[in-house]
Amino acid sequence: MRLHIYFDYTCPFCYVGTRRIRTLLKSFEDFEPVWHPFELRPKPTDRAAADAGNPWGEALAEEARKEGLELNAPFSPYPYTALAFQGMHFVASVKGDVETYNERVFEAVFRDGQDVGDIGVLIEIAEGMGLDAEAFGKALSEGLFENRQAKALRHAYFEAGVQEVPTYISMKRKASGTISREAMEAFLDECREAWERGR
Repeated sequence: MRLHIYFDYTCPFCYVGTRRIRTLLKSFEDFEPVWHPFELRPKPTDRAAADAGNPWGEALAEEARKEGLELNAPFSPYPYTALAFQGMHFVASVKGDVETYNERVFEAVFRDGQDVGDIGVLIEIAEGMGLDAEAFGKALSEGLFENRQAKALRHAYFEAGVQEVPTYISMKRKASGTISREAMEAFLDECREAWERGR
């Protein structure tokens, strides 16, 4: 049973939600996570202006702490994430660990304050995972996954109808936005019950 997860690397709610869902799926092993890009600020959005007047609140910081995550002060300008997502497509293409890659990109943004729109930052992440850093860098610098990313965005924006992230879809059910651990468990239970009724 697939759980479709739509997210962006610069969304703090996705950062927290991704850790939360990965923890919960240890108890919901019949779900297979499928990761879908959703760029909150595609080019040419003004990165410096995008975060003006939107500081992260203590409530969100507390949710991050519950999941054992560091959530540092807002960064400016926001990174563009198209290149980071192209890196995710590369990892998938070589059957690498997409979940670990996603986690490390999130950490680069929210823990370390790095610009994941910088190919050098992404190459370091790939190298740290034991991937072929030269092949990874070549794929990104030559735009080998640009079309795949464009197709993924068309799917998210127009086919799946996603309007906010994180969004979770399974068994024709959808949950989105800030979701507590209890609410996410209830959502997964509901999806599992629907799956079992349809078997």
